[in-house]
Amino acid sequence: MAPVPTGRPLLNMEQAQASRLTRARVLLHHLDGAMDAGHAGALAVEQLLMTLPHERLATFDADALVDYRARRPLMVYSSRRYQSAVMPQIVLDVLQDDDGESLLLLHGAEPDYRWEDFLAALTRVVTTMGVTQVVGMYGLPLAVPHTRPTFVHHHGSDASKLPDQPDFFGTVELPGTMGAMIELRMGEIGLDSQGLSAGVPHYVARDDYPAGAAALLAAVSESTGLALPVGDLEAAASINRAEIDAEAAGQPEVAAVVSALEAQYDAVAPVSSADLAQAVNVPSADEIGARLEAFLQAAEADPDAWHLDDRRDD
Repeated sequence: MAPVPTGRPLLNMEQAQASRLTRARVLLHHLDGAMDAGHAGALAVEQLLMTLPHERLATFDADALVDYRARRPLMVYSSRRYQSAVMPQIVLDVLQDDDGESLLLLHGAEPDYRWEDFLAALTRVVTTMGVTQVVGMYGLPLAVPHTRPTFVHHHGSDASKLPDQPDFFGTVELPGTMGAMIELRMGEIGLDSQGLSAGVPHYVARDDYPAGAAALLAAVSESTGLALPVGDLEAAASINRAEIDAEAAGQPEVAAVVSALEAQYDAVAPVSSADLAQAVNVPSADEIGARLEAFLQAAEADPDAWHLDDRRDD
């Protein structure tokens, strides 16, 4: 059941920050809740917030948008009492890239309710701020080895602004996500609206995979012209690769899978865009739809299984 309207505005702007910000050319977005293999999109958001100056521009009313029983707030219990609670948030921050250009970053929990109202409020912000390009970021599990460069698939509202890549999936019906809806609605109002998906090895899809996040931010920089820092993620990716290598070395069956994926990948290297599609063994449209639907069903059955904060305990 959807929450009863409270009379509060769905979006609260930080007036002081809004008055200082006149324009932001790019909006980046990633919302927790839909499939994000290797936490690639979430790690990209963390990297931006850790390394770039940022301030809160707006906060959405989570009470009106989030089902707390499906995504229960994290609480701390200690010394025979509850000491704190971390409530879900959906926020819009303004960041400064390494060249001093302002950009917007939408992040937090994916709304459960009032999707069209949420999209309408977001549309008002992006039009007011002069946004012309919108880019979503997430990870997609693929049959690729962790020992090769991460492939990033681009899709969006204006094919002329996308890199030369094959049409992997053709036509398919998928369960909707807010990230996909943002891409659709922003494209419908004439913005250059894109989605970037990093191909994450399927055997590490539930673990942090910083190489995926680094590839996403590099692709965002290339698509938007923003100067975004990726050095920390690249360093973390090197450490992560060594850890995966060590684990694979101790499990012959895993090492065999990695070797087979390497052979498949290398068979078409150096590659054209069409050859790369073959190398990464992209699943069919029906398989992608089935994976996403299975993920969403699993998340509903056990919301904590894919909770962002659980990554730190793995």
